[in-house]
Amino acid sequence: MREKTLKLMIPGPIQPDQAVLQAMSRPVPPHYGTEFTNYYNDTLELLRKVFNTQGTIFLMVGTGSVALDSCIGSAFSNGEKVLVGTNGFFGERLKAIAVSNGLDVVSVSAEWGEPLCAADFDRAFSKNPDATGALVVHLETSTAIANPVQEIGPIVRQHGGVFVVDAVSSLGGLPFQMDDWCIDLCASASQKCLGAPPGLAPLAVGERGWEYIDRNPQKNHGWYTDLRIWRQYATEWADWHPFPVTMATNNVMALHTSLEQLLEEGIPQRLEHYRQLALRLRSGLRRIGMLPFTPDNLMVPVLTAAYGPPGVPTSKIVDYMAEQRGIKISGGLGSLKDKIFRVGHMSPVLQIEDIDQVIEALEAFRSHAGN
Repeated sequence: MREKTLKLMIPGPIQPDQAVLQAMSRPVPPHYGTEFTNYYNDTLELLRKVFNTQGTIFLMVGTGSVALDSCIGSAFSNGEKVLVGTNGFFGERLKAIAVSNGLDVVSVSAEWGEPLCAADFDRAFSKNPDATGALVVHLETSTAIANPVQEIGPIVRQHGGVFVVDAVSSLGGLPFQMDDWCIDLCASASQKCLGAPPGLAPLAVGERGWEYIDRNPQKNHGWYTDLRIWRQYATEWADWHPFPVTMATNNVMALHTSLEQLLEEGIPQRLEHYRQLALRLRSGLRRIGMLPFTPDNLMVPVLTAAYGPPGVPTSKIVDYMAEQRGIKISGGLGSLKDKIFRVGHMSPVLQIEDIDQVIEALEAFRSHAGN
């Protein structure tokens, strides 16, 4: 049975541009040899411009979680203490990945719906001078909150730690300056603001990141996610096979196309487009009485969370939007389940008309729920 086609307005995966899908549907090329290696390296250079780094770029096959596992498992050794920012579902996920790698975790917390405080990391390092680094989610999609990684990074460096950032949902959709913000390792994913289908996990390693990776060669955290293995292939097999696995060639072609589109449009211009979508959505939500979950000063351009009508579980809104309107949005996670719904507007194909369609559908649901 053919499934109903839904308009994706969730926090990823997004609906890619048609040219991106066409690139992915081309005949499968071999994953080695001069031609594909040059194409792959060009994709890495495009990513370097989006990360804003002079560091090393890798493109792992998998989702953002494999890149996070790789960054954390490569940089830290069993038993080391790290600070982890927790103010939402994916901060807790980051904590779980750290624990699974045998690390001693100290949480630096804020309420769900509030950003992390950079000063709290300063205090946590002072109380835990043996902490070797910090892990933070940039865009916490469970709450639509962006954490101030640009303020936290210099504090981590001041205390001599390594700074690992989860930019899975933010890279390409929020301002990002990896080197200027003292980020040492950074993980992302292809299926969100980078505008491609799921399947690839870009990551970047700065000079200090490599210093931390190399200080202890015996981490015993696996082979596939060991960044030293990826560096070895990128160096020793550079001319024809610069990665240790079979690369997902068609996914690379799709990502290359979406990155070209992003950089041709210009990241500031793309971000301003997203901002206009967010403003339109928030204005419409207020008009129909479904108030945004975050105040305007904490608005992020690519995702909006909101309350539903009083007494109505937001899962009913999600179901109505998909079943009656053909629009896929998301519900709340964790402690916010059935309390909020989330609308992603991080796809480059979305326009004001799509936002208006969401508002019209939500207004119809509210009228129906009130009867």
